[in-house]
Amino acid sequence: MPDVNVNASQGGASPAGGRKEHVLITGGLGFIGTHVADGYLAAGHRVTLLDSMVAAVTDGEWYKGNPNVEIIKLSVDDFFRAGHTLKPYDRVIHAASHVGPAGILKYVGKLGFEIVQATQEMVEACITYGKPMVTFSSAEVYGRSGNLAESDTIQVPVSYNSRIEYAIAKTLCECIVVNSSKRGLRGIIIRPFNVTGPRQSSAGGFVMPTFVQQALSAQPLTVFAGGEQTRAFLSATDLCRFLVEFMDKAIASEYFIFNVGNPDNTISVRNLALRIKEMTGSTSPVVDADAKKIHGELYEEALSIHKIPVLHAARSVGWAPRVTLDELIRETIDFYRSHKDMRALAMAAR
Repeated sequence: MPDVNVNASQGGASPAGGRKEHVLITGGLGFIGTHVADGYLAAGHRVTLLDSMVAAVTDGEWYKGNPNVEIIKLSVDDFFRAGHTLKPYDRVIHAASHVGPAGILKYVGKLGFEIVQATQEMVEACITYGKPMVTFSSAEVYGRSGNLAESDTIQVPVSYNSRIEYAIAKTLCECIVVNSSKRGLRGIIIRPFNVTGPRQSSAGGFVMPTFVQQALSAQPLTVFAGGEQTRAFLSATDLCRFLVEFMDKAIASEYFIFNVGNPDNTISVRNLALRIKEMTGSTSPVVDADAKKIHGELYEEALSIHKIPVLHAARSVGWAPRVTLDELIRETIDFYRSHKDMRALAMAAR
């Protein structure tokens, strides 16, 4: 398994008061899924990692021989078609989704349907078997810039590009989860803000691993749209700590939607590139680049030029982020000094 800091079991109560549970994680071989899996494993639980391999960052080799890990390489739809049920599991973390501003482009026109279909199927199964569920949404749903709180009105732009299709699909998934509480679902929604760290692939168009890998390979660090966009970067280990330690409190609270991010880690994209260049000791230049020439004509920048989370709901249940921006950058640098970007390599070979 890659060298990462797995500390999700420290500092809080594990699910069910310490009882060993069996957790189903969809998208379990993806960037977020593997970190969530490691958090539950560190807390003494079993995990089943369900993944279609569309956005996987590993083929599962990291977990080979671990008796507490089961890997099922199927989509959510095919999982149920094959006759699997949720009966064996104690809780569901639904992280399966197309991801990344570049990663979603080839699914335009069917992206929304596939995201909603998988969520709807999982919601119905959780209701049938009485399983608690976390669904991942996105900060993209806000459709605007600024300090963004769960109680804020969502704006839907009329430029129906792939990025808006993704945001609308995530918004509909939120609505399904909230309304399904009236049918017996015990579920919450996480809106993650720029989760990053070791294992995240540059293939989806994510900025942190892209800059780190460019700096380490002496390539120019490519900044899009002027680089004045500000983002608040969250460590994947802080995210999984919310799930492992605070999911039950969150479900029992008055809230359905939780912003999970780190406003203290706010930085402009250009300054992030400069910080990574400095921390790697790289001689690479930081250059302005046209994203469409790199990712294709369908690529669009987010409408949220400044995207900062307001953490009212998450703080109310006791969670707070811990990992600083420099720590997060350092962890990502250390990872990519000794590991290859397996997803990016696989996509390049196609």
